[in-house]
Amino acid sequence: MARLPLAMMLFCLPLVAQSADDPRVSFLEQEVRNLQRQVLTLTRQVDEMRTRPPRFDGGRPASPTMPTTDPGTWLDAGKWRKLREGMSELDVIASLGPPTSMREENGARVLLYAMEIGASGFLGGSVIFRDRAVVEIRPPTLQ
Repeated sequence: MARLPLAMMLFCLPLVAQSADDPRVSFLEQEVRNLQRQVLTLTRQVDEMRTRPPRFDGGRPASPTMPTTDPGTWLDAGKWRKLREGMSELDVIASLGPPTSMREENGARVLLYAMEIGASGFLGGSVIFRDRAVVEIRPPTLQ
C-alpha cells in the first residue's frame, strides 16, 4: 500500500516540476539568445578594432598603452645614427624594425617608435617621410 502513493508521486512529480519550470526555462532560453547576440556584436567590434589603424589625439596615441614591438632593435642608438635623409621606408624598417605605430601628419608619413617607461613617461623617436623618402629623423628621447 505504501508503494502506491509513492509511485503516484513519482509519476506526477515530473509533470509538476515541468509546469513550474516552464516560465523559468523560457526566460533562460531568451537570456541565452540575448547573450549570443551580445557576444556576436562584441566579436565584430573586436575584429574592427584589430583591423583599424590606431587613432591619435594631439600627437599622442589615444590609448594609455602603446603597442609593443621588439624594443631591442630600435633602442640601439647606432642604428639611429645610420639613418640618412632620402632612405626608403623599407630601409628604415629593415634597420629599426617595425614601428610601434604610424600616422599621417601635415601630408607626411610618420613612423613612431615608443616604449612606456613607468607610469608617467615614455621613450619615443620618429622618422618622417615625404614622397616615400626620409626627410627628418628624431632619435628616441625620454618624454
